[in-house]
Amino acid sequence: MRFSFLFFLFFLAIPLTASAQQPPQGAVKGRVAVAGDIGGLRGVAALWDVASGKEPDPRKYILVPAAVAPLSADGHFELKATPGEYYLGAIVRATAGPVVGPPRPGDRVMMSPDAQGRSLKIQIEEGKTLDVGLQQGGWIYEGFAPEAELALKGVVHDVNGDPVPGLLVFAFADAAMSTQPVAVSDRTGEDGVYFLRLNRSKPVFLRARESYGGGPLSGGGYVGVYGGHDPQAVTPPEKGVVKGLDIEVLSLPPAGNRGQGGPGSPPQ
Repeated sequence: MRFSFLFFLFFLAIPLTASAQQPPQGAVKGRVAVAGDIGGLRGVAALWDVASGKEPDPRKYILVPAAVAPLSADGHFELKATPGEYYLGAIVRATAGPVVGPPRPGDRVMMSPDAQGRSLKIQIEEGKTLDVGLQQGGWIYEGFAPEAELALKGVVHDVNGDPVPGLLVFAFADAAMSTQPVAVSDRTGEDGVYFLRLNRSKPVFLRARESYGGGPLSGGGYVGVYGGHDPQAVTPPEKGVVKGLDIEVLSLPPAGNRGQGGPGSPPQ
């Protein structure tokens, strides 16, 4: 039973695509700079689709970007995306940890949003590259704002009940979890606790995993779904924190070892 559940989880970890053909794309490029910087920046630039109706603001909730790319050491970036209107933002890391992922307290947030909550909108056009030039300033991320919130909370643990640190919990609008996530949590701490803020009180389905982006877990890693075999919808209230939404995760072996009973394989 555990073995079949492994492949159920692996299936959910792979987003569906309508066609293998690459859709038309455009690009945006630019550079971010921080006062006093002497080079060696770490960080990412990202795009969020305006058509989704959700404006990024990590003080309220964390949205998964439509596109993300690392900054060069001198702050240059280039992002490619399908034509459309996007919010453009970047994170300059001042903290240890993964470069890709939500901001951590102490990191600098650039462009979207600015310190007053305004966001930079850009238009991506097919076959063209928009240059937004030098972007400076930004503000220091201090974590979620303390005001009233809508959030989900629980513990991510393994099959033995032990907490698993370093995982993200994603919220999806569909049970197949094949669409763009509507929100993502901070990474779990040593206690395995996740805290996932939402910007809407509609039903969501939850999946935990290590990597920030979509795609198969080719290198192995933890993955789990709230509800297990039968993903359970969570319907949050208009306001408040829903607690006790614990998620059990399994450790997937590397792709080459799946089905071979190698180290890390779950019992069959």
